Amino acid sequence: MCWHCFRLYISETKQITMKKVFGIAVVVLLGFSAPTFAQSKTDKAAHGVKKGANKAWAGTKKGAREIGDNTAEATKKGIARVSDKKSDAWVGPEGQTIYIDDLGKYYWINGKGKKIYVSESALKARSKK
Repeated sequence: MCWHCFRLYISETKQITMKKVFGIAVVVLLGFSAPTFAQSKTDKAAHGVKKGANKAWAGTKKGAREIGDNTAEATKKGIARVSDKKSDAWVGPEGQTIYIDDLGKYYWINGKGKKIYVSESALKARSKK
């Protein structure tokens, strides 16, 4: 083998070696990046589960609040029927049933079960049927 052939042989082996090194580097980089992609998919799935749980909680909370409001309203109306006098001559501004307490004040029960006091000027006369 002459010297110029030997030089060609060395450059070919360096080129093959560099291809191997580059190939190994690419495989290593892909190997390290694959778990990152998997983790991002896992995080997205966990985010979806968390979002679904939050929606379910909001629905449960809303339903519980509505049930509580209905219960409070029914309870307060029952108490008002027993302890206070129901006005036969007046209705509320939007047609609500009016009750008169012991002090002569007029009020009606709202949807959340709270007493809403009304001045006598805001009341409307009950229409006769």
